[in-house]
Amino acid sequence: MRSIYMVQPNSIYGNSVYFPYAAGCLIAYAFNTEEIRNEYRFESFFYKKEDIDTAVKSLQDPFLIGFSCYVWNYEYNKAFAQAVKKMFPQCITVFGGHQVNENSEIARADYVDYILQGEGEESFRLLLMALCGKEEIANVPNLIYRDTNGQKVVNKKIAVFANRVSPYLSGLFDPLIEKEELEFSAVLETNRGCPNRCAFCDWGNIKSKMKIFDTALVKAEIDWMAEHKIEYCYSSDSNFGLFERDMDIVEYVVQKNRETGYPQKFQATYSKNNPETVFAINKKLNAAGMSKGATLSFQSMSREALSCINRQNMPLENFLQLMNLYNSHGIATYSELILGLPGETYCSFKEGIEQLLECGQHMAINFFNCELLTNSIMSDPAYIEKYKIEYAVTEQHQYHVVPNRQGIPEYSKIVVSTSTLSREDWIACNILHVFVRTFHNLGLLQCIAIYLHHEKKIRYTDFYCDLIAWAKNNPASICGRIRTWLESKYKEILQNEGSLTCYDPDFGELTWPLEEGSFLKIIREYNLFYSEIVDFLQLYFDDNALLQDLLQYQKAVVKTPHTAFTRLQADYDFFAYFTDIYKGEYKPLQQKKTSLQFDARDVPQTLPEYGVKVIWFGRKGGQNIIKDITYIDNSSED
Repeated sequence: MRSIYMVQPNSIYGNSVYFPYAAGCLIAYAFNTEEIRNEYRFESFFYKKEDIDTAVKSLQDPFLIGFSCYVWNYEYNKAFAQAVKKMFPQCITVFGGHQVNENSEIARADYVDYILQGEGEESFRLLLMALCGKEEIANVPNLIYRDTNGQKVVNKKIAVFANRVSPYLSGLFDPLIEKEELEFSAVLETNRGCPNRCAFCDWGNIKSKMKIFDTALVKAEIDWMAEHKIEYCYSSDSNFGLFERDMDIVEYVVQKNRETGYPQKFQATYSKNNPETVFAINKKLNAAGMSKGATLSFQSMSREALSCINRQNMPLENFLQLMNLYNSHGIATYSELILGLPGETYCSFKEGIEQLLECGQHMAINFFNCELLTNSIMSDPAYIEKYKIEYAVTEQHQYHVVPNRQGIPEYSKIVVSTSTLSREDWIACNILHVFVRTFHNLGLLQCIAIYLHHEKKIRYTDFYCDLIAWAKNNPASICGRIRTWLESKYKEILQNEGSLTCYDPDFGELTWPLEEGSFLKIIREYNLFYSEIVDFLQLYFDDNALLQDLLQYQKAVVKTPHTAFTRLQADYDFFAYFTDIYKGEYKPLQQKKTSLQFDARDVPQTLPEYGVKVIWFGRKGGQNIIKDITYIDNSSED
């Protein structure tokens, strides 16, 4: 029988790796056909970035190897395929996934025999049928290949995709669990497709119709995850919560968690068009301790930018109401902005940050640099020319993964300039968002910025721009060193060098986004940072006693690996003041003697564990801010 292998290498996140879900779907679907089972034998998956020479030597007379490609494994897959062809020249190599199309360089590569565009299940099945003489190669939809004269042929016929066959229920991943010491994370796909066509995304541009998968099949997969003790379940749906039955699916996930303890966490990309259902879903997940945070995303607050990328946002008033609703129920949320979108300027980007902060999104604004994805509308040459897009090619930036030790870097195309955003402004926007994320969302100066905004009408972004200016004028300070470091990182990107990640061995074997790297730098010099920052803050305060009280509260409220308990006495009731503001219920600060206890006994004491559990796991929803704060009755201690 003909042997088949599948390659879908993923990064290792801490001690966890994802199942090779896409490759598993193709194999499960193909081997659901009796003729294929009679002609082929599936051997195994390659799902980690192993040493390629070792991996190729482990192959046993391979007939065909399929490669599932995206930005985090494309270069590795190409190197793997070249090594396969060198050792097994007759082995057939098939490339597919979001990272390939008919214009890809692999369409001309002699080490790639076939390319599958778009959805792969039916195309892959028919290709296998053709390769064993039971189908005509010309009938395989979405296929790119070379004819007998070496000319490229593109089959334009669209695949008719039948019902999905589950790789979980087919038993394909059971051997992986049995042999692997790492923990596995699972993808749950309840539907496929996207009704939107955002220019920056390669999802909606596939132009496939929305497919709703059988509810019984989805629940059976959840049963499998619970039975196999899968801790983390990620829904790959483009708009989870869009359909009425999504609530039923979440209720089932919560039920299995209650019965078995698994899955422990559930995360999804939520629909922006059905806020009531999405809130109900997150309320249920939050009550069960399974929430990873609710997405309230915008990508941009600029009308011009939104028009350029074919996107509409919810009205800002609705967002404000939702923020108050989520905050009042203690449900973590996060919003996302993309830097470098056509139509965006430095001023509009800054204003977008301001609007989100003023609406109460203090805990988590995730910023992403715009990336040109292979099959997105934005990567089309005509679109690039229209908006004068310039990009830098840099190392692919995956966060919280074990650094690549194989010596095969992956690459990203990062937008660094458009007709409305210069390269200098791109750097300024990046430094601003890192300062906002580091000092506000991660909490270091959040309370002080909120106080100044409400009591002295100082705009949040003006405060952080002033901090950046102060840091530039005080380069020897911690803030100054961070600003200089960030500027150098972004200048490297403009030179097609460096990375948007950083690595710090003190915090374990992981990569970090630059805002978390900045925060971790400060944690090592926590007391010095607050000592230095007084010089900057005195620009805003006439009452030094109030500043000192507020600064002590600010310092105490951030989780650090150095303290389990903190007790604080102040002449003002800061706890009540900030609690009300977070709920959207501003009340003036009361001058009132208070004693508070900050309980942080759950905070890890070692730097690597602190980085993982507090900063990585807690980055969505302000989990690095101490929530267990209580008033102390001093009279009881006399």
